[in-house]
Amino acid sequence: MLYVAGMADEEVRAYGSVAPLKVGLLNDYPTRAGTDNDTLDTLRLVFDEAVSAGLVDRAIELVERHVVGLPNGTYHAVQTAYDELVAEGCLAIYGPYVSDNAVPLAAHAERVAKVPNIVLSGSEEALGEWTFALNNGSMPEEPVMLAAVMLGDGRSRIAIAYEASLIGKEYLTYAEKAYSAAGLKVVTTVAIPQVEADKSEVVNQLRDAEPDALVHVGFGHGLWGFTDALLAAGWDPPRYTTTAFEMAHINAEWMRQLSGWIGLDSYDERNLVGQAFLDRFEARFGRRPRHSMPGLTHDVATVIARGLAAARPLTGGGVKHGIEQVKLIPSASGAPGTYLRFGRYIRQGWMGTDYLIARRILPDGSAHVFHAAPSDHISRAVGVGPR
Repeated sequence: MLYVAGMADEEVRAYGSVAPLKVGLLNDYPTRAGTDNDTLDTLRLVFDEAVSAGLVDRAIELVERHVVGLPNGTYHAVQTAYDELVAEGCLAIYGPYVSDNAVPLAAHAERVAKVPNIVLSGSEEALGEWTFALNNGSMPEEPVMLAAVMLGDGRSRIAIAYEASLIGKEYLTYAEKAYSAAGLKVVTTVAIPQVEADKSEVVNQLRDAEPDALVHVGFGHGLWGFTDALLAAGWDPPRYTTTAFEMAHINAEWMRQLSGWIGLDSYDERNLVGQAFLDRFEARFGRRPRHSMPGLTHDVATVIARGLAAARPLTGGGVKHGIEQVKLIPSASGAPGTYLRFGRYIRQGWMGTDYLIARRILPDGSAHVFHAAPSDHISRAVGVGPR
């Protein structure tokens, strides 16, 4: 499948003399839901705007690969899709999203050494010369942010349920360090499967430690059934999760599964850049998605468009150098005052503590609302302010 920004179908057939610039989308977690459509439409809108504004002087062709990578599928499918996009002449690739795929693919991208890609992975192991991140969270940073939020909420005794996976164990390592530095006591840690499983025994183990807050860390599939198990046990603790919280945006059943949970998210309705973009999105597509992926994809597409514009020559290496020239661009994601920037040795693109904020799912699962900004208590969380 492809989409050529800035060109009608008849123009694509007639244009001929100037080849479009190809950009790949490597979606390793297809949802078959509105979130995927929002991502595609965001790419179309941002690339169209780049062509219309003259930032990019030729059409942009979007080449798509949608594959089921880890945790439910295979890494092989992701690497094959990446190689296909490179072979088709893509100058940059958006994706993959999931750390279990992005980490091994970064090593492969280094060996191929042809095309920069921008991943959403929260693992710093995914970064490299050819792999940039507008990370949808970060294993080292999210625990510090969540510690700040819990300090603000008056929590002190934390029970952690961690998914038994690469992501879950990495989160756990950083969470234990961050919570200790913040003066929070981890009273127990319990491993859970990274897929749907009965949580009744897990809930009993967690409750026996007498915490005043429950924290889940991992990709997110381990959350399935947690709320039901808590209800069955008659236990309603304050409960927090990582950017796994953003699973709630997939559909109504995910919202129900996360009822009452507080988690980290990159959607913030206070961000005027993001709201102005959603105004344009709504005007074109007739809907206004209020979740993380449109703003996040807007920022990735903005970086790619600017990388294409600055590329000399128009090769993968040229685009990599162009991405390194992106400085101080206001982002649609995160709290107001979040910016995008990269550099020769800078591969994570966010500037601003609150590129993630905390949101809360209402108890009935009907909506999500703003809860807190980590920056309000970040000094206490890192041990440089009064406790």
